Amino acid sequence: MHTKDLVQRMNLEVIYGDTDSIMINTNSTNLDEVYKLGNKVKSEVNKLYKLLEIDIDGVFKSLLLLKKKKYAALMVENHGDGRFTTKQELKGLDIVRRDWCGLAKECGNYVIGQILSDQSRDTIVENIQKHLIEVGEKVASGDVPLNMFEIHKALTKDPQDYPDKKSLPHVHVALWINSQGGRKVKAGDTVSYVICQDGSNLGASQRAYALEQLQKQDSLTLDTQYYLAQQVHPVVGRICDPIEGIDGVLIATWLGLDPSQFRAQQRQQREEETDGLLGAPAQLTDEERYRDCERFSFTCPQCGTENIYDNVFEGAGTMIEPSLLQCCKVSCGGRPVDHHTQISNKLLLDIRRHIRKYYSGWLHCEDQACPHRSRRLPIFFSRSGPVCPSCSKYTLRPESPRCSRSKTTGSDGLGHF
Repeated sequence: MHTKDLVQRMNLEVIYGDTDSIMINTNSTNLDEVYKLGNKVKSEVNKLYKLLEIDIDGVFKSLLLLKKKKYAALMVENHGDGRFTTKQELKGLDIVRRDWCGLAKECGNYVIGQILSDQSRDTIVENIQKHLIEVGEKVASGDVPLNMFEIHKALTKDPQDYPDKKSLPHVHVALWINSQGGRKVKAGDTVSYVICQDGSNLGASQRAYALEQLQKQDSLTLDTQYYLAQQVHPVVGRICDPIEGIDGVLIATWLGLDPSQFRAQQRQQREEETDGLLGAPAQLTDEERYRDCERFSFTCPQCGTENIYDNVFEGAGTMIEPSLLQCCKVSCGGRPVDHHTQISNKLLLDIRRHIRKYYSGWLHCEDQACPHRSRRLPIFFSRSGPVCPSCSKYTLRPESPRCSRSKTTGSDGLGHF
């Protein structure tokens, strides 16, 4: 912060700062002048320290700065005599990680190349649109090589030592590979897999197969919707987030996906941002606040009908009465309220069940397509809660439903029966 303040007093703009570095916008396209400014900053800062010094790490022609330690840039390499070349440098972006397929990385690299180019914004948007439409058409027609869909993930331990094998696609495939004989995969090895349609309704993480299985089994087909929606779309969407004129709905449309689900996600994101500014809990009605709560249910001892209760009381004005006063099956005529011992026991069992689930500590991503499930609390949080470390886009939620609540609440916020 001291270095930042010093540089700003030199009438230079600091656009990014980190533990051991700062980035300065020189507003100059003259390479000699840029190095002159850099050496001046270096000299002034190093005067203040005896055991620490800074140096010019590099010069960028253009920079796309997304988040802390996440950027794409064109680095200038000076060859002397006024000659220089540029090369792309990527830090912390999705496309440098191995758990994204080759198709997603190819699309991400193309989009970054366009954004960092000298073209106008309209031309960049138009080129990205054409490329994504072409990618969507090629995937649908089967013109993309199968190896471009492979996802690679390393094993941190031997496959049989994982406790949640079914929810981890690379572990599931590793176990199949080891069951075939031949060389066994073990901790430290990288496993490659593809997501297929196999006729089941299982989640994507449980439909992972080795490429060899896809090529040999007629019952398997590539899950193209998964790759467009959960591989290409997130990578391109995060890169294009700061670019005016491109949003998640447009990207989905260009890829040939149904834009409605992305429109809903976009609306929810805007609402969350607005709620964060306005103080969300104070703005919500009871129906909205408790819409995901599990309702209290009680089976009528007289007729066996399951009664589900939203509130402690029902009716309004002079007609208000306890919800448990009579069975919901009119012809029964039973009065659940007369069985207060059974009601008390059922409520106590429900409370204990939710407490057990709460202390088991399982969290899952609110995006149904994301397979992430963990008991470890991530270090990054948004206004809505802990950010999923797998997709970095959605919030982690407790795996169990929230405890039953009622519109009629006490000072502790809990519903009372």
